[in-house]
Amino acid sequence: MSSLSKIIAGVLLVAGLVLAFVAWRLASAPSSPPQPAAPVAASAPAPQEPVKFYPVVVAAKAIPAGTRIAPDMLEVAKWQVALSGGFPAADLLTGAIVRTDVAMGDPILPSMLAHGMASLLQPGERALAVAVDEVSGGGNRILPGDFVDVFFMLDKSSEVQAGQARLLQSQLRVLAYGANSLDGPEEKSLLQQGAPAQPAKTAVLAVPVERVSELMLASRAGRLQLALRPLGDAGVPDIALFPQRRAAMQARADLTPGQRELLDSGPNRAYGGDTLPQMDGTTLSPRQAVRGSGGGGRSVEIVRGDKSERVRY
Repeated sequence: MSSLSKIIAGVLLVAGLVLAFVAWRLASAPSSPPQPAAPVAASAPAPQEPVKFYPVVVAAKAIPAGTRIAPDMLEVAKWQVALSGGFPAADLLTGAIVRTDVAMGDPILPSMLAHGMASLLQPGERALAVAVDEVSGGGNRILPGDFVDVFFMLDKSSEVQAGQARLLQSQLRVLAYGANSLDGPEEKSLLQQGAPAQPAKTAVLAVPVERVSELMLASRAGRLQLALRPLGDAGVPDIALFPQRRAAMQARADLTPGQRELLDSGPNRAYGGDTLPQMDGTTLSPRQAVRGSGGGGRSVEIVRGDKSERVRY
């Protein structure tokens, strides 16, 4: 081996020893404790939006079908979702009539309410249509919502002692006149749209139930005339100043005083009915009143062999 090779081998040996010593020192040196991590700044919580509530009118108690809504039957609840078609305020429903049973807590929806002309009638009223033309209908100047007086004319006949014209009913509310109505205009088909308006042929009046029969009799036996009333005029006749008409159907004789008081109620008075001779305003004598107490002013002759009998009805 040459001297150069010996020198190189010696240098490599020394370098190996040095590296081995360094490795031993690193392995035997104690490990340093872990350095604490730098504190992380705490992030502020994101602000939350406030919960939004929507007013919804609900039933404060059970409401039977056909009931007219009073303020104490409703309350306003707060819901987190808006109710489509609901009502936000209770005063929007005061006076409305429910056509279905509503349970307590149920929201009031338009589908639960009565619509049409029936919802416009007050307790004790009935909607009655009478025929009109340009003359009897005030020149077609009457509109739904107006108040009218109904006059009637009777010609002399076998049932009416003298022709007459007088006030029959006063201060009746007009619910509809022709195609116009308080519950909305009449729906027109595509063929009718653009066509000239037809003259009114009927007027629908709100009539007390006990006076429907007399209006029907007058419309069949005589001629009616509607007279438009001025705004704010509350004058009506005092019928207590005139003789009271007897009903077509006489009450039972064995009624108690309490039952006789019920005869003046609207439905019972309507059930008793009216007769045309009673409506002509002629005061009957006591004898005529007794003879006519069995019924109306008409009679029929019944013949049995050689005997005849006249029966009033």
